[in-house]
Amino acid sequence: SSPTWLNNIAIPTNHLLVQRYPKQVDIKPTTDLSYLAAKIDMSKYPPPLEKPPVDHPEIQKVMKDIDWTKVPNIAPRKVNNFVLDRSEYNTKEDPDCWWSITTCKHPKVNYLPDDVYYCPRAGDWGLNYDDGPYKNWYPVSVQDKAFDQPRFYNYLLKNGNQKATLFFVGSNVIKFPDAAQRALNDGHIICSHSWSHPQMTTLTNEEVIAQLYWTLRAIKEAVGVTPKCWRPPYGDVDDRVRAIAWQMGMRTYLWDQDSFDWNLVRKKIMQMEHENSNVTIEMAERWLPVIQKTFNVMPIHECIGEAHPYWEEQWTYPTLENPQTKKPSD
Repeated sequence: SSPTWLNNIAIPTNHLLVQRYPKQVDIKPTTDLSYLAAKIDMSKYPPPLEKPPVDHPEIQKVMKDIDWTKVPNIAPRKVNNFVLDRSEYNTKEDPDCWWSITTCKHPKVNYLPDDVYYCPRAGDWGLNYDDGPYKNWYPVSVQDKAFDQPRFYNYLLKNGNQKATLFFVGSNVIKFPDAAQRALNDGHIICSHSWSHPQMTTLTNEEVIAQLYWTLRAIKEAVGVTPKCWRPPYGDVDDRVRAIAWQMGMRTYLWDQDSFDWNLVRKKIMQMEHENSNVTIEMAERWLPVIQKTFNVMPIHECIGEAHPYWEEQWTYPTLENPQTKKPSD
């Protein structure tokens, strides 16, 4: 089941959408997603890619469900010339575990779990992509649409039926629900990546909730699952934002900073990649075979042993300890 404030959100009834981890033999490439006939009434959502309002009744309902005594009293961060202002922050003590300034991944709030940011076993690569599901919002040519999904999902399928953890932007989900459904059908794990991709620590408590809520709602309405995982855009998170996300049912996922140097002798990797443009998808396609030759490539959840990434209990994904789950669904 979902958190109480999502219980009344209708989920898809499309028989073509899987209800459990899919059988491998049932996953096939397609060049068109229209067969899914996925639609979402966008009028029920805030304007895509814009900061959602905080006075909506659904946001107020979540506000009442949060135990604010467990949320640190940290003021929203300031921005100067598009850069986070660190001038008044005690970087040495790092009291708020502010990742953007110190890359802190171990919260100072004692009930919060550590952020997920690396695969614990040597040789493993936690494959993940941010900012999907991708389609060009404003195509003006055929080339603009050349990298629209399901292109990249087909590429993953053809290259070893490769699975990944996907961090979806809520605005993209309501615009392209068919691509989100295809990702779920292929056995990828879907997580939240905010509604409009802001720097989360600059937002008020209400604004943080709005970013997280509308994304969770969009994912549930599009594909019928409620993620327990989220990644802050730009990695911008502190203990206030972590605490709100945790009380909304999600653990914070970051990445291994050291992986950016592409030092292929490193033992355990969780590199952030993207599916948000023709360029990033082309780069991902170019590098995947190289990574596969060097590492044991798998979704983040598989390498950390998390078999249940959603609130819906019927979903069980493979892990290193249990590579073959109970008989998957048809």
